[in-house]
Amino acid sequence: MLEHKKLLLYMSSMGIFNFVCAGFLLTTPYISSHYFSKITSSYSLFLICAAVGGLVGGLWLTVQKQKISSNRIFAEQICYGIILILGSLKFSIYSWIIIALVYGLIQSRFFGSMITFIQEETDISFLGRIFGLTFLFFDGIQPVGSFIFGFFVSTWGSWTYSVLGSLTLSLFGLIYFFNRKTFE
Repeated sequence: MLEHKKLLLYMSSMGIFNFVCAGFLLTTPYISSHYFSKITSSYSLFLICAAVGGLVGGLWLTVQKQKISSNRIFAEQICYGIILILGSLKFSIYSWIIIALVYGLIQSRFFGSMITFIQEETDISFLGRIFGLTFLFFDGIQPVGSFIFGFFVSTWGSWTYSVLGSLTLSLFGLIYFFNRKTFE
């Protein structure tokens, strides 16, 4: 029974991540066109920085010597929530680029690790079904996040990052606390 709770926690964390990610992905082109329209390549610059962050995160996982814990990954999400909030408080092209770099780094570490954690908790004969359910958790929440955030991005503007950061901080804070208290 304990393994199933942990598995559900991992799958839920993927859903939460993608819910917040939906808002993040809707905010990026809006910010580019409404805040940085004089910098014609701002959207491309953001995407390049996110990709570079992703490469760095992937390399970091590759060369990491110690085994990574789920709480470490959840703590990284909490740190990213804080970065989103701080980045929106002193919003500029530079804070926006930092948001992109850290997003790419955290996203690649999250996905690379979470899939491994799910595999470790699943009997090999159930792996296909569990990954099917995992992607239902993950992809099933995307339209909900897109629907909700789609109404507010134009109103909140750069403050959307504060909302996303607060959601990330609070939801992953709960997951971190529950995971630590229950499983470690």
